[in-house]
Parts: sequence; structure tokens; C-alpha cells
Amino acid sequence: MRVLYLTDSLSDLDGVGRYAVRLISALQELEPALEPHVLLARKHRPTSEAVPASWKVEVALPPDYLFYMTPLRFWANSALAIARAARAARSCDLVHAIKDYPHNWIALRAAEIAGKPCIATAHGTYSVQPLQDPRHSARARAAYGRFQAMISVSSFTAGRMQALLTPKELPRSRLHVVPNAVDADHFLARRAIGPRPWHGQDFSLAIGELKERKGHHLSLAAFARVAPSFPTLQHYLVGKLSGDAYEASLRAIVAEAGLSERVHFLGNVSEDEKVDLQQRARVFLHTPVDAADGGFEGFGLVYLEAAACGLPSIGTRESGAADAIRDGETGLLVESNVESVAAGLERVLADVTLASHLAGGGHAFARASNWTENAERVLELYRAALK
Repeated sequence: MRVLYLTDSLSDLDGVGRYAVRLISALQELEPALEPHVLLARKHRPTSEAVPASWKVEVALPPDYLFYMTPLRFWANSALAIARAARAARSCDLVHAIKDYPHNWIALRAAEIAGKPCIATAHGTYSVQPLQDPRHSARARAAYGRFQAMISVSSFTAGRMQALLTPKELPRSRLHVVPNAVDADHFLARRAIGPRPWHGQDFSLAIGELKERKGHHLSLAAFARVAPSFPTLQHYLVGKLSGDAYEASLRAIVAEAGLSERVHFLGNVSEDEKVDLQQRARVFLHTPVDAADGGFEGFGLVYLEAAACGLPSIGTRESGAADAIRDGETGLLVESNVESVAAGLERVLADVTLASHLAGGGHAFARASNWTENAERVLELYRAALK
């Protein structure tokens, strides 16, 4: 079976990249004859070391900001990408768009030109936002109804899509919730990375690019609330620095609270450093919100990774965290306001018994989640599409 995958990343530095690498690897373990051909976007992040040399990988897609390009640039980039993808699709059996719209629309058009079935994965924001956008709505709605199947990584994302699409636009029989998974064993071993600033410290941890929908303004404000009660506690924030007004606002929260020596903006780190941080932290604090631009957290793979490390999580309701955290078992789900986040953080920090209970539950939850089961369900959709 030859499958053409369209994604903007095969990187460990973002959720879509980690999803792509782990899903394709799991599919190959189940179906050794599966031959992946991956088309990457321009300006993609560094490819994961876990990607086998046997995978055919080439850069052939527009960058991930294609959605925001002017109409002229959008159509010029899309036409070229469709032509390239169609050429690649002709030698494959099936096309799988791992990146959301408009890359999944490119995948669909290429598959239709090549006469191949097409499946798409919906991660969150960029599968829902186009349905409400004046420029893209009609095109996105028309495309969604023509996929042989759409895989939603969470019931939360599926619900957002169903609220905007009629059953005619997206038949419910074609929308399948296949939750993200985690390779728990990957997070067990200690990493030989040498001394790091956080070693020997008591700290909370946040992971996520510095953008509004990640809710760092909530988690930092909550940390500022509880910091006086836990004077030795540090806070580390991992994720691509944006250098924009939002990042400036986050740094202002820290400075105004007098916590510049206790809050650390690390930017992107290596996979080993990230795992080391997750293994050593006391609590994982990731508080997504609905952003002004319509962005939201569709799942939050980082919650499962934290759970695999035995790290209790605090996440916000009305986001994909509801699929990734079992409230009271693997972490706490709180309302998306500073008071609720601060109260949850203080509970976990102050109650050793609760923290231990959540850590144990999270570890068991992660062990029960695996990419093999995820890949089995995706492989069933491939086979159904090829009948």
C-alpha cells in the first residue's frame, strides 16, 4: 500500500509533526508493506530523528500561513502545490492530509485529479476556523463533504465541526473520532543531557508556542497568584518565542509580579530536554482558551506526554483538554479564568496525596493509550476507502 501524506511538519517541536511521525510509524508496524511518501511545507521545522531514512520525503507544499495569504498569492501557491501533489498521488493508492485546511483542500484536489481516495485529519483550529471565514468557508465546506473520511483527534474538535456543518455538508458516518495517543515507554528513561538550570529546582512547567490560544496569560497570572505561598517554586515555559505583542504581554505579567528571576522563557528545546523537564516538574500547567482570532486547542498531546511522565496536569474546560485529561484522575480541569487556574495549581502543589494520586492515574492512563490502536483504526479507514 502506497500512501501520500501531506503535512507541514515531521518535527518533534509541534503537535502535528509528532502526530505524523508516530502515526505513520505505527501504521508501518501494522502494515510493513505500507510505503509512505510525505510532502512537507516550505519553512517546515527540523525533521525528527525518529523519521526513517526509507521514507520518501520532499518539500512541495506552501508554508502553513497559506490561509492568510492575499488571494493572488493563495491561488498561485495552491495551483503549484496541487499540481505537485497530483503528480505524486498518481503513483500512490491513497492520499492522507495530516495538515488541516487549506492543505487538506490541496490534498483533496490533487487526489481527485489523480483519481485516488482522500482522507483528512482534523486537529483543531485550522479545521474549524475556515468554516467561519468569509474567504474560505464555501471552499472548505465543499471539500469536507468529499473526503472519504475525516479523522478528528478529539470529540471536542468533532463537536465544533458538527456545530457548523450540516449532515449533508459532512455526513456523520464519515466523521470518526480517533483520539491522539502516546508512546509511554518513550518517556520513562532518564535523559543524559548533562546539567541544566532546572536540575535540583522545584518548578511548574508549561509547553506550547507563545500564542493566545495556548493560554499562557492565564497560567502565568495564576502562577503569580500562588508564587508568594511557594517561595522556592520556579516556572519554566517551553515553546517557540513569538517576539510579538502577545509575548511582550506575557513578560509584562511576570515583571509586574516581580517574578522575572523565577519565570524562565526557554523557547524551543530538544526532545531530550523536554522529556527531562516533564520528568522533573511538579505540575504541568497548560490552560488553553478560545483566542480572538478563533483559535482553540483541539486536543493537547502534551497532556498525554505529561501523564506518561507521571506529571499531574491542569487544563481548562471547553477545550481539547477535556479529551486528554480525566478530571480528578490524571489531572484537574478548571474554568478558563485566573482564579480557577490558581486554585487548581495551589491544590496540586499543597496536597501531596492528591498530586501522587494524579501522577499514578496519569501514568496508568498513558500506558493504556497507544499508537497501535490508533493506527489500527486509521488502517481500517484506509482499507474502506480503497474498496
